[in-house]
Amino acid sequence: MAGDHAAGNSISAVAKATGVNASTLRLWERHGLLSPAKTARGHRRYGLDDLLRIRDIRRLREVRGFNLAAIQTLMASQNGAAAHQDPGAGSFGQRLLTLRRSKGLTLREVRKRTGLAPSFVSSIERGVSEPTVATLKKLTECYGTTVAALTARRVTRDNKIIRAGEYRLLPPLGPGIQVEQLAEGALMMDCQRWTLDAGSASQGPYAHEGEEFIHVLAGQFLITLDGRGRYELNAGDSMYFKSTIMHSWNNPGPEQTTLLWINTPPTF
Repeated sequence: MAGDHAAGNSISAVAKATGVNASTLRLWERHGLLSPAKTARGHRRYGLDDLLRIRDIRRLREVRGFNLAAIQTLMASQNGAAAHQDPGAGSFGQRLLTLRRSKGLTLREVRKRTGLAPSFVSSIERGVSEPTVATLKKLTECYGTTVAALTARRVTRDNKIIRAGEYRLLPPLGPGIQVEQLAEGALMMDCQRWTLDAGSASQGPYAHEGEEFIHVLAGQFLITLDGRGRYELNAGDSMYFKSTIMHSWNNPGPEQTTLLWINTPPTF
C-alpha cells in the first residue's frame, strides 16, 4: 500500500504517507481508534498494522460516511469478536491471521516469501478482500498447511458417509467459485466438487506436491499446464496430471461448470 515505507516512522511521516494530517491522527488516537507504539521519550512510532487501520478509518469516514463514534463501536465489536474466537473457528481471514502470527511472521516477511503485497494479505485477514486460488496456495504453502486443512472442521462423528446437503463449503476462492468438501478426516485423498460460474478462473498458476484427477460433470473446463499445454475438457471428460506442474484454469463456456476434483495426497 502507499506509505509502507512510513511504518515505524513519526506522525509527520505517516501523515504525509496516508494523506491524513497529524491533528486528525491525534484526534483518532484520543477517540481510541489508534494506539501507536511510543518511544521512551513519548514519540509515536507507527507500524504497518497502524497504517492499515488508518486506511480503514479513512474509508469508513469518506466512503461510508460514518462518524467517529460509529467507527469506534464497529471496530470494538470486531475486536471483541476476534478475541473470543476459537483458533480453529471464526472467519477464514481470522484463521489466516491466527496462523500467520503463530508462525511468527510479519506481513513484510510474508511478502518476501510469497510476493504478495502486505496490504492485500491484511485485507484478506480482515475479510475485506477474497483470495484467488493462486493467492491462497501461496499463503497456505508459506504457512505450512493446505486449504482443506485450514478450513477443516473438527471430526466429532464417523465421517465415512456425508449425506447430500451436508458437505462443507470451503471459503470463497474468488468470484463465481464454490468448493464442497466431499470427504472429511485424515485421508490420503482430498475429494472435492467444484462449481464454476462462466468466466471464473484461478487468476494465476500454482503448483503443489502430489497428483490430481479431474472429471467434468457438466459444462466446459480449460486448463493450462506449465504455461504451454492447453486442454479443453467437456462434460464426461477426465484428466490426470502431476500437481508439481504449474497449472492454471478457467471456465471458458457460457454456462456453469461442475467438476469432481481429487488431489492425492491432500496438498490443496
